[in-house]
Amino acid sequence: MLKNLIRIIRVFTLTASYASQIRRARAQNNPNSKELITQLKKNWAQASVKNLGIDLQIKGAPASSEPMLFLGNHLSYLDIPVVMASAPVSFVAKEELSRWPVIGDACRAVGTVFVKRESNDSRKLAILKIGEACLNERQSICLFPSGTTTLIEDKPWRRGAFEIAKTNHLKIQPFRINYFPREIAAFIGDDAFVPHLWRLLGAQNLRAEIEFHDPVEVVNSEESCEYWRHWSQQILHKN
Repeated sequence: MLKNLIRIIRVFTLTASYASQIRRARAQNNPNSKELITQLKKNWAQASVKNLGIDLQIKGAPASSEPMLFLGNHLSYLDIPVVMASAPVSFVAKEELSRWPVIGDACRAVGTVFVKRESNDSRKLAILKIGEACLNERQSICLFPSGTTTLIEDKPWRRGAFEIAKTNHLKIQPFRINYFPREIAAFIGDDAFVPHLWRLLGAQNLRAEIEFHDPVEVVNSEESCEYWRHWSQQILHKN
């Protein structure tokens, strides 16, 4: 129990420390700020994954030479550090995450775009911000088209991300994530963050696997949306 308590405190202190460093780097606004922020985000993610006792395995090569949209399946809040430890991205997240202690502050520090799922105005603003971040700020953005965490990705994805890519002539880089054991890592239904994190820290031999497909162009947003949902779903059939 003491070991878990130490690690859960470290989760929050690591996050708060890196969020503070990123805010300072952003405030300096010098020619090296972007590279420094990208490295700090990666350092935070890798430290967080290690502290959580997750063995991270990366397949494929995440792109870094041009801004694009990273799109994949969504199982847990763990997806955020797992993707960020693997690729230079910022995120779009549900607005509720902004109110989480420490985590919400860190999300704001790294430039997360928050969306109210029930608000059309918020989604429209998010679309504009995503386009600006990619085209003007040269950032890559990660989105989860399912809109929520799910174990099997059996429901249709939202086409918005694919339409953003097509409209702005951006490539997408599909990815797919799985965890072993998946039932421990998945954050779904009525799960609450701190109790779930406590159970997670008690798990043994937790492994995360993320696979990146080569970047592709979106010609038909509807067909691409369904194709890549099925592609990401395939990894969830692994035991």
